[in-house]
Amino acid sequence: MVSAFLIDAINNPTKVVQELFEEHTGDINQFPAVVARHFSDVFLNSDDTLREVLPLDVNHPPESFTHRSLVRFHGMVQDTSPSPEMYLASLNENKCGGWGISQNTPASEWPSSFDYCDLREATTLWAVTVPGQTDWRTEELTDRSHCGSSSHQSPPQPHKFPVPNAPHIGVQVKIYDNDAAQLLKATDVVTFIGILTSESLDSEADSSPMVPSLHVLCHKLQSTGDASHTEELATVREDLIKWIADEALGGDEDAAQWLLLELSAKVYNRTTPLLPPSLTLSRFPSPTPSSPALPTLHHVLSDLLPQYLTVPLSLDLLNKANFSPESKDEDLHSGYLQVPQGTALLLTENGVREGKLVEKGIMNIRAVQEVMDAQTLEYSFPFSKFSFSTDIVTIVLCDGRKSAFFQTGFTVPLETKPLLKDNLYKPRDQIKIPDAVKLAAYRSFLAAAKRCFGTVQVAEETSRHIQEDFVRQRQEDPSITADNLIHLMKVARLLAASMLEREVTVDIWERSKRLDASRKKRSP
Repeated sequence: MVSAFLIDAINNPTKVVQELFEEHTGDINQFPAVVARHFSDVFLNSDDTLREVLPLDVNHPPESFTHRSLVRFHGMVQDTSPSPEMYLASLNENKCGGWGISQNTPASEWPSSFDYCDLREATTLWAVTVPGQTDWRTEELTDRSHCGSSSHQSPPQPHKFPVPNAPHIGVQVKIYDNDAAQLLKATDVVTFIGILTSESLDSEADSSPMVPSLHVLCHKLQSTGDASHTEELATVREDLIKWIADEALGGDEDAAQWLLLELSAKVYNRTTPLLPPSLTLSRFPSPTPSSPALPTLHHVLSDLLPQYLTVPLSLDLLNKANFSPESKDEDLHSGYLQVPQGTALLLTENGVREGKLVEKGIMNIRAVQEVMDAQTLEYSFPFSKFSFSTDIVTIVLCDGRKSAFFQTGFTVPLETKPLLKDNLYKPRDQIKIPDAVKLAAYRSFLAAAKRCFGTVQVAEETSRHIQEDFVRQRQEDPSITADNLIHLMKVARLLAASMLEREVTVDIWERSKRLDASRKKRSP
């Protein structure tokens, strides 16, 4: 049975806000929180009720909605620097003035004079379609019954989307519950439910473009994913490694296992620090003139990960594109690295040819390296620079023995099987995609591995074994240092997480040593 509250909220959200305003007898400063609680109770307690609200996305663009429609927008906060907007909280005859109502009210209903105490501020920010959100994740979030058109007008402010020329939605977001708004930061992924209008980008400017504006009724941050039982998922590990190896890595199961370790990583502790290592798959052949430009691995990762982005590097791209956000004329321009936490980034170097790197290219390479090493990204403003935290898994493909630009945590030379070498580059329709149940299990497995990584501990027995093992190795080879131990500990933690184990055992430690020794034996 559909709730009457749900029907009213969907059909006429403005009327519901007005009714709440008339019923409210408390402090007017608390009214935005009252609105947020009411609409959260109606829409955010279950996915079913959330999906009753039409999505705002590339298939349902702003121009497809009538004025002041209720929509939900699943997007990334791109810019929190716009100035707050002043609004009149109360109009004549006890009418609410927030949530864009005052802009839609005839002049006759405005008070002839007003008390400045009725002026309030709404937090204003800019949000965009989640960059790198894969198709299957988008389908999960969008009810298939909501059909729409994929064609729409060019988005406003295209420089505020990290990927140039990519289809997306950009929207000005206005949040009236300022306490809740203060918790949002750049790259947060948020589901907003609000009233859609079209308004001036800058209400104080004489000439300012009209942009889609969302007056937020309630919102919620993206959750960390499902909590599938690890016992049921542990059996899919070997199948997943073999599928990735055969379909995308020329049958190289060791390389596929290293890739799995990389995909199991996330930022867990910035103090220690325990950060995701970066991975280079070297000796990865360039595409032939007759093969697709993108490697098969691009399609495989798109089918496995919820947030994933490929950046085909070239000198032209490095020298001209923005990788880091930069404020210009009080407007934050985005860059390739301004992506949500949890995104996997595939950098391909096969398109790099001889030439010169200019200053911008060098700065872009430094920005990527900083993300790899410290998981921070620098935002540039006219008189200052600030570093913001990231959580990005980075994978580099190069055809040489090592990356031309980056120093990564692990380098694994690819060793393909002759019969499967052509699988490195093939059209998407030639990939053997597992059935829906198995593919869902693969996705759940990777999500579970990331959750495990942050909780992996070293058993006391294992700790003693590792210490004794390290002393023995130092006696046999004095060139071994503490850095070698740290490296192997990182491998062991990743291997444990990729096995959905929450403890590094002696067996996992020994397996980690063998895995790393096998990697080092490969031809550089």
